[in-house]
Amino acid sequence: MIGIGDVLCVRGSDWAARLIRLGAALLDEPNLDNHVAIVHHQDTSGTWWAVEGRPGGVGWADAATYLKSPWTVNNVGQAKTDTQRAQIAKVAEGVLGTPYDWEGIVADAMAAIHAPDFWAQSWQKQGPPGHFVCSSLAAWVYENVGLARPTIHEPRLTTPADWDQFIVAGGYNVSMTTAASPPLAAA
Repeated sequence: MIGIGDVLCVRGSDWAARLIRLGAALLDEPNLDNHVAIVHHQDTSGTWWAVEGRPGGVGWADAATYLKSPWTVNNVGQAKTDTQRAQIAKVAEGVLGTPYDWEGIVADAMAAIHAPDFWAQSWQKQGPPGHFVCSSLAAWVYENVGLARPTIHEPRLTTPADWDQFIVAGGYNVSMTTAASPPLAAA
């Protein structure tokens, strides 16, 4: 069952979500999902909370809708120790409020139409980035904790399609209808 530090790839239905999936389809990449969130903790009422990159900055999201959706893909099956799970939550929480990466979105759009990208700079060997999109946040957090992540693109340009491909190819997706395991305590 879902736990702290797991990645959720989810599907929205608004126009922006559809454009993200269209861009993935144009690149012949998985186009099932268009958003990524990191499970952070379960509150006392049993609600799972996630950290996600979104317009307006990195913030909290009630993960209930994500967990109920038949479109959600997860990496529950990817091996993670309790220590790594706590580190994921801590690192993700540490970048709450970080602005959205509009430049990265433009770079993704340019890639979808096979146009050259001259302005998106790499994050390699830098401290915490000054901006994130949902999928790059998860890639950066996983890289910083030392866990495998999608490597199709560098962390900054990691897309929801990259996460879908990584999860499916790795055999990490676990049905949300499997027996529940006890929740882990928040870090």
